[in-house]
Amino acid sequence: MRHMRIFHRARVCSGIGCRRPILDARYKIGEQLAQGTVEYALTTVALIAIIVALALLWRSGQDGALAKLAEKAASHALSGTGPLDIALF
Repeated sequence: MRHMRIFHRARVCSGIGCRRPILDARYKIGEQLAQGTVEYALTTVALIAIIVALALLWRSGQDGALAKLAEKAASHALSGTGPLDIALF
């Protein structure tokens, strides 16, 4: 048990400062868990944004807004005559 006490009291000095090896390992584990939490949160937010965007597209398709936009963007909506209509197509 004495060697464990010595191990706990030993310090490791690096570029950031001196830390105990056990605490350094716990810090790294906590840091990895925190990184996983952040990645999970970002993935969840991105998934919710995709679902909301798809729901909005579905809603605008049901309301006819997409059909109106497609009709407005069509070349024949400009009431062009023969060659102009063909060129725009």
